[in-house]
Amino acid sequence: MPRPRQRDIPLPNRIKPDALPPYVYWDASGHGRWLLYQYDKATRRTKTKRLAGPTATVKEIWDAYQAYQAPPSDTLAGLVKTFQESRTWQELSRNTQRDYQICATSLCNQTTKDGDKVGDTRLSDWTPGAVRKLIDRRAETSVSRANHELRFLRRLFAWAYERDLMTSNPGQGVKTIPEDPRSRYVTDEEYEALLRFATPKYPYLYPVCELAYLCRLRISEVCDAKKDDADAEGFYAARRKGSKDALTGLTTRLQDALDAALGLHGDHASDYLIPGKGGGRLSESTIQTAWQRIMTEWAKQGHPRFTIHDLKRKGISDVEGDKLAASGHRSMSMLRVYDVLPAKAPATR
Repeated sequence: MPRPRQRDIPLPNRIKPDALPPYVYWDASGHGRWLLYQYDKATRRTKTKRLAGPTATVKEIWDAYQAYQAPPSDTLAGLVKTFQESRTWQELSRNTQRDYQICATSLCNQTTKDGDKVGDTRLSDWTPGAVRKLIDRRAETSVSRANHELRFLRRLFAWAYERDLMTSNPGQGVKTIPEDPRSRYVTDEEYEALLRFATPKYPYLYPVCELAYLCRLRISEVCDAKKDDADAEGFYAARRKGSKDALTGLTTRLQDALDAALGLHGDHASDYLIPGKGGGRLSESTIQTAWQRIMTEWAKQGHPRFTIHDLKRKGISDVEGDKLAASGHRSMSMLRVYDVLPAKAPATR
């Protein structure tokens, strides 16, 4: 059936062609109906699917389109959708949900050697070997992201196996790819120059970076900070991932960073130390988006790139005294990942 030229056909309910989903057209035959045109790879022919009748609104057409486009439940994409509708998903933190969504989108949008999307792969076709090949291919682009997505697949398949949605867990036993610990040390000159470069464009980056460095914090921990976390005794930071909370004593430099954060509030009555849009919590994604834009311009000027998390590494490496207490880490092995400067020792007499 040839695809109609929509501009030549009068549409009901004053619906404009631009408001319709892709490949959805009005068929005026009989009482009229909205059709979805699709190409069938198997038969190499175009087939149609009735979505709605002549009285349907744009929203009803879109709802029918999305319901029909939903992936089959026996595919990876369908399993992800089922997982996201589950109670287990709802009990995850917002950050974990966001992280899993990124992993799921990346995995499902990858292509197989036959050119099909990984998300369309049937659950019965997943084996440990298939997972291994997928992760190895992903590692050609980024080892860290490959390992991150492997951990998500393990969680997803384990959840499905426990509920008889899969007959086995193909992610079980698939090992992560060894990663060399990141050892980038940001020099004082680099850091100071970066602050001068970034602050005029994104004023909130100054207190964000300073708190990450001076208090050895993750960006999520900086975003979590409340105004009443700072008092005359110092700045209290609640750490995540099992690290110990810490009270960092006030210095002139830390006080300047706290004052800069409070100066961002304006008329907003926010409880957060560094306010986000409308006075709510400043999100990590907002910071990372600004950071990537800054780093792109920074690199064009010939400067080496670094991540905002490298500032925590710099803070731990620079601090003197009990680095384990300063970092909040509970083991020396984790501390060694962040303390990248050589140890200082006097010469033997």
